[in-house]
Amino acid sequence: MSSKSDREHFEEYRAQTLAKHTIIEKYIYAYFNILKGQGGDNLVYIDGFAGRGTYDGPNGPVSGSPLRALEKIASHPGLAKKVTTIFIEKDKKLYDQLVRSLKDFHSKHPEIREPQWGNGEFSEVMTQQLDSLEKADARIAPAFVFVDPCGVDGVDFNVIARVLKSQAKAEVFLFFNIEGVRRILGLKDKMGPTLAKLLGSEARAKELLARVEACSSPDEREQAIMMFYEDLLRTQTPAKYVVSFRVEKEDRRVTSHYLIHAAQHPLGFAIMKDVMWGVGKTAEGKGGLALEQASSVPMKMLFTPEWESIRQSILAELKSGMKRVSYFAVELVQRSDNRLCSKAYKAALLELEKEGKIVVINKNGVGVASKRPMKNGVMTLADEYYLKLP
Repeated sequence: MSSKSDREHFEEYRAQTLAKHTIIEKYIYAYFNILKGQGGDNLVYIDGFAGRGTYDGPNGPVSGSPLRALEKIASHPGLAKKVTTIFIEKDKKLYDQLVRSLKDFHSKHPEIREPQWGNGEFSEVMTQQLDSLEKADARIAPAFVFVDPCGVDGVDFNVIARVLKSQAKAEVFLFFNIEGVRRILGLKDKMGPTLAKLLGSEARAKELLARVEACSSPDEREQAIMMFYEDLLRTQTPAKYVVSFRVEKEDRRVTSHYLIHAAQHPLGFAIMKDVMWGVGKTAEGKGGLALEQASSVPMKMLFTPEWESIRQSILAELKSGMKRVSYFAVELVQRSDNRLCSKAYKAALLELEKEGKIVVINKNGVGVASKRPMKNGVMTLADEYYLKLP
């Protein structure tokens, strides 16, 4: 049974919850459309910690992740009949409310496949399903799996790895409760089984503890935890493309949690970074892979170090000669070690052009591309154009 605090989670709809849900609905729409276009006639969306389906908002119920996902799927006739949705919730009270919400939604949207639901712990339910598929000599269809626990309990690394290994087009979007991980690590030899399950083994939990104890500051410890978990995903699963989105506490300048996306294809990696960047909010005011809340203050910064580093990296790349926009907006962003996205690169390129620090050349590689289409009052920058230093 879930704790009372798990149920209380749905009694308030917060800015960080909205950011998480916005990322999900924007990304799965793109993800499923790409797979549909590749001939995918059976696609799967799995919400492993579905909750009750709604939150309490100031003006009434607000759709939670199950309903927001269904709304996005139902909005596209091409997806409605191709996406199977599965919702898992272990708390019986929340589960009963969830089922009512799902049934009500389907009665109003009969064009979608009827949602499926299960009462149990995510790891146990998924293990049963994967076992059944293996016995039938089958595998899961291309799937987007949302793993969103209220705390740390219930997340099993080995199950996540098994899902990714069973389907080359499977992806995972995970709520990583770093605050809870820090708390467990603080118990040292009394950590219990939760962290070992999250990391996949007791040996990994001990290794992470040793790495964290060797750090000299809170920031170093946080970085060590995230690097350890991201490296596990990259080395112990087929998901070579991993990106994390940092969420800050509302009242303190410390991290609350991360949202981690693990994909097996560079295109999904690039699209997710664009989505996260658009949802992100930082003190620099340029978007980003973070939702800063306590740190994000309405003031003009004289110097934005992260943004300036992006600009300088572009200028450094162009020192070797003329390059296409697609080199930055497509090729670089699909590299597994690059955390930047297409939106960031193009915004920086347009800034540099306006300042006269780079020149945009026509698509044929000859002449300055000074006359280009405008969109919302801003000059566009298609991938086919070329770039060079003045």
